[in-house]
Amino acid sequence: MQLFNLALVFGVVAFVSACSQTPGTTTTTVTTTVTTVTADDDGEAGLLTANDRRIIRKTWDQAKKDGDVPPQILFRFIKAHPEYQKMFKSFADVPQAELLSNGNFLAQAYTILAGLNVVIQSLSSQELVANQINALGGAHQPRGATPIMFEQFGAVAEEVLAEELGSSFNAEARQAWKNGMRALVTGITKNLKKAEDLADPQTKLTPHQIRDVQTSWENIRGDRNSIVSAIFIKLFKETPRTQKHFVKFASVAVDALPENGEYNKQIALVADRLDTIISAMGDKLQLLGNINYMRYTHQPPRAIPRERFEDFARLLLDVLSSKGVSADDMDSWRGVLTIFVNGVSPRQ
Repeated sequence: MQLFNLALVFGVVAFVSACSQTPGTTTTTVTTTVTTVTADDDGEAGLLTANDRRIIRKTWDQAKKDGDVPPQILFRFIKAHPEYQKMFKSFADVPQAELLSNGNFLAQAYTILAGLNVVIQSLSSQELVANQINALGGAHQPRGATPIMFEQFGAVAEEVLAEELGSSFNAEARQAWKNGMRALVTGITKNLKKAEDLADPQTKLTPHQIRDVQTSWENIRGDRNSIVSAIFIKLFKETPRTQKHFVKFASVAVDALPENGEYNKQIALVADRLDTIISAMGDKLQLLGNINYMRYTHQPPRAIPRERFEDFARLLLDVLSSKGVSADDMDSWRGVLTIFVNGVSPRQ
């Protein structure tokens, strides 16, 4: 892809990563190692032209000679958007007037410089660009990074470069940097996950999935017994041996089950358990407890195979679709049910 994509991705990764530093500590990890990837400077592949890449490299090589450029970019960024200073835990509470003399602040500014230098020397590895943008989108949103933040950082960098380089930063150079920023933001916007799309590391569920499933379930939960009964009847007809797991009505004819008391007790139990699990999806501990309970109670001697849980999930999706659940909500249901099945009956 492009020089600027690589450069600013590494730069912003560096400044956003400061969010995880412990207050009161100075982490000076400025790397000056240069990694070179053979590049075709005359190639037109990617969103930037060879001329844009050449101009961005040339202007950066001029600007980096002045050691004040990195601190000025970071300082201007925070000054223009003071709300972002709280993201940098190591200097979150340092008065703005003292930032340029603060060790933690300077360490972070030169970490950005180091990242930029490495990438600018590595001109055009498309794989590196794709991996870094994907990693950036997935990993840095929890720290508060947003696409607009990258746009703002790029705009500040452009201002500082224009002041530093004077006439060398002409209209052509400014346009090259604008093109680079546009390419970067386009990539980030496609890959940066919103908070609601970030899965919890333990439950593997996203807030988006939880919201969709709970909302659509609320519309049909009053009919949950009949929904579960319809699933059981169809399941027993598809796979008759499944009924044998339920000893109290194992020998009852399938068509006669809706009139059987023991069968209806089991249906109510399953429907209420499903309702409890869905209702508790937003409470991590309760949800994990419910899933663990289901896994424990379905071990030997009952030993219901994983395939039956998969069948139940498939048939439930059929019912949901017939009830008019939206396509977006159906996607969330598929993801949630897969996680439930994996939790209750892990693959061997």
